[in-house]
Amino acid sequence: MKFTFSIKTLALASVMSLGMLAPANADDDETPLGKQMEILSGSLKKLRKAETTEDKVALVLAAQAATIKTLAYLPMVFLDLKDEKEKAKATSGYKMLVGQTYVKLCQLEMAYLAGDEDKADEIKGQLKDLKKEGHEKYTE
Repeated sequence: MKFTFSIKTLALASVMSLGMLAPANADDDETPLGKQMEILSGSLKKLRKAETTEDKVALVLAAQAATIKTLAYLPMVFLDLKDEKEKAKATSGYKMLVGQTYVKLCQLEMAYLAGDEDKADEIKGQLKDLKKEGHEKYTE
């Protein structure tokens, strides 16, 4: 049986395998997490003005790369968690939410490549919902 891996799959696997996650505040653009969140958010905002499929896909790819990089950090609210079991559960939830965001971004890329603007709009709405959920759970 032959397996093939894309660059995205390898990048995601390598980032997810990091044993140490550094806390960072997503609200603070000066932190590594904040910088990646700003790239993610900025890329999605720029989609409104992007005219070509190539431009839209490039913005989605930038958002995907930033999303992958966020897995190397934890929000600052995790510093307040003293119970290791609670912290592990919260970390798992955070990584799952980031993973769901990445999947939605891949679906968005596929929608743009298929020329399906209605589907793309639907997915962008779902991404907004994920952002809201993440900010409610993981920002101070």
